[in-house]
Amino acid sequence: MDWSKAKTILIVALIFTNLFLAAFFYGKNDTKTLSASPELKEEVEKILMRKDIKLEGAIPELTTSRLNLIVEYENMIAEDLNRKFFDSQGILESASALTEIYKGDESIVIINDKLIIYENETKAIGPGVSSIESAVNLALRFMEGRGYKTDDMKISFSQDTEEGFYLVFTKNLDDLYIEHSFTTFRIKDGEVRKMERTWLNIKEIKDTNYSIISAQKRILELISMEDTFGKTITDISLSYYFDPEKQEYLGEYQQAMEGNAVPAWRVQFDDGYVVLLELD
Repeated sequence: MDWSKAKTILIVALIFTNLFLAAFFYGKNDTKTLSASPELKEEVEKILMRKDIKLEGAIPELTTSRLNLIVEYENMIAEDLNRKFFDSQGILESASALTEIYKGDESIVIINDKLIIYENETKAIGPGVSSIESAVNLALRFMEGRGYKTDDMKISFSQDTEEGFYLVFTKNLDDLYIEHSFTTFRIKDGEVRKMERTWLNIKEIKDTNYSIISAQKRILELISMEDTFGKTITDISLSYYFDPEKQEYLGEYQQAMEGNAVPAWRVQFDDGYVVLLELD
């Protein structure tokens, strides 16, 4: 094979691809919206496949974001959790940013007042849970029985493993995921064996209408992210996320308890891995 010629062909192909994308991304005479172009979607899929990234389903056609959100962390006060989970009968132990509550074979760890980890090491076996659907129902009943609302909890990933059912719920507002707000469960032998939760509540909602960078353009960033290679994209959606590091907070960012949630393209893969692609 003439490798010099092959290299030349490859370079020409790359140049053509870049020109093709540039024409769609920045062409001023194109009256179609970027997201409405089937030709570009096909080209995007080809580029992603260079890193063995497969795409299932449609790419969203949204070009504007309509909400401005202010969120705050859910209160995780040790005394309240002791009451919800253990009828105030648990033993509390605190050390710096960590508090532990335990009663018998059950325990809760509170970290930085933002994350709780519940574990159940009892040998009890509950009613049979044989499907993802029944595991989801059990998880929701578990939360409702402890005084939590569940209407804003949307299942975003589930898996049947050797260690039981693994479930991920993400905060949801009007079919928009709010990251990083999650509740995860490991369910085995009909019991919730482990639950982890960091949750955000909506403090204020303002209507807005500003332009956003299209999903078709943004997802090309994935070819530079090794953690996405060889995976299959199962969902692309507009979401909002809260990052304490990006808040205008005078103290240490870990202490920030509220702030603006900003829009991002949320890309989920078949193994549950999620990438957030910022819009600026």
